[in-house]
Amino acid sequence: MTHRQLTWLGAVSVLATALVLFAGLRPPGLSAAAKAAIGRSTPSTGQPVVATAGASNQAQTSSDSDDDADSAEDAADAGHASTNPSDDLGTATVADDPSDAAGSASDDSTADSESADTSTDGAAADGPKATNIKHVFVITLDGKGFDAAFGSGSSAPYLAGELRAQGTLLTNFSSLGRAGLPDRLAFAGGQPPNASTNGECTVYKEIGALVSPSKSGEITDDGCVYPNTIISLGDQLTANRLTWQAYAEDHEKGPGGPATLCRRPVSNETDETQTPRAGDAYAARNNPFIYFHSLLDLSGCDADVGPLSTLDGDLADVKKTPSLAYIAPNLCHDGSTQTACGEGAPTGLAAADGFLQTVVPKILSSTAYKDNGLLVITFAGGPSDGPNRNGTLLLSRFAEAGGTDDTALDPYALLRSTEDLLGLKPLAKAATAKSFADTVLASARVTVAGDD
Repeated sequence: MTHRQLTWLGAVSVLATALVLFAGLRPPGLSAAAKAAIGRSTPSTGQPVVATAGASNQAQTSSDSDDDADSAEDAADAGHASTNPSDDLGTATVADDPSDAAGSASDDSTADSESADTSTDGAAADGPKATNIKHVFVITLDGKGFDAAFGSGSSAPYLAGELRAQGTLLTNFSSLGRAGLPDRLAFAGGQPPNASTNGECTVYKEIGALVSPSKSGEITDDGCVYPNTIISLGDQLTANRLTWQAYAEDHEKGPGGPATLCRRPVSNETDETQTPRAGDAYAARNNPFIYFHSLLDLSGCDADVGPLSTLDGDLADVKKTPSLAYIAPNLCHDGSTQTACGEGAPTGLAAADGFLQTVVPKILSSTAYKDNGLLVITFAGGPSDGPNRNGTLLLSRFAEAGGTDDTALDPYALLRSTEDLLGLKPLAKAATAKSFADTVLASARVTVAGDD
């Protein structure tokens, strides 16, 4: 597919998303928490741009009749969501409590008032602060533990040596457990682990379409592919006129070849990408954005998930460099120990270090990174069942070279920090996570009149 065709497809996706989010044509059951989470304040200007799934309310007046209409609409949504049979299993839904429907309407009202109520700096009074970081690059590798990655005997000398000296190391950054997929999904949408995701989703199992998230935006039902009641980080970015791209290595080497869009397993069938194939080591589990129907159903995945080979061209032009670039190496380069990647080929962290040596210099030399970028090299999963302390490295002109920070952090904190940096409201469990945006990267904050 040509770049022009991809650009057109992206435009169609944005238009479709806009129809859903702004014209009230949203997927049934979208929670009030999800709607509120989409809002943001534009970082570059500080002017409020609150874009929610109920954003059509903002075009209304503040009359009582309009408020009543909004309440009725949200109550109807709550009633629809409550029909899910799994509610009896203890899943929190919008309609678990009789007051929830009213609470949903109240959430919309709050979102409306946020768009009107601004502080002296022009941003929403309780919204995210603007920062100077406009491009976030995230590379996620397989966790092997802190000492293996950054210790004196590390088999990744480029990471532990040259790159470590250039950035700030988050020494107490830990995984959620042994499996890597829960960490990746926590970053992409703030969702908690379940039995399937802890098993790396060997079956691409759908979560029921009528399963509704809790008020905080979480789904605890078992499964891998979240219904469109759940909002992802990709949805937030698109809704707020920011760009994103998941660059997946070997994405183009599947059965459909380079023309493949949003490569993913067949619903409720075995994931055939769990181990490398001849000439193709793409891993669905390394690409968390394919697990959200909010992206699958509106072609957001088709437009914004593609092969790693397109990264070079996007880095060459700052206007084409996305606000979020998520880089997913294949199974031969993600740090996992694979034996089917070629005779004599490095494995584990040594292979991951070679991947970094190929990709990272291109990022560091790009205009987008040099001017206002952040590169995050993080890890998912680890060698033990409990949380694994892996560490995470931040490189940016706003991060102290050779610095350290020992705050206890996890993938929810990475999502929260990314949202804070780009001016987005936190999703699901990110709402209660710590953020390094105002600590390690405090110098990136935009100073405006009225700030302390």
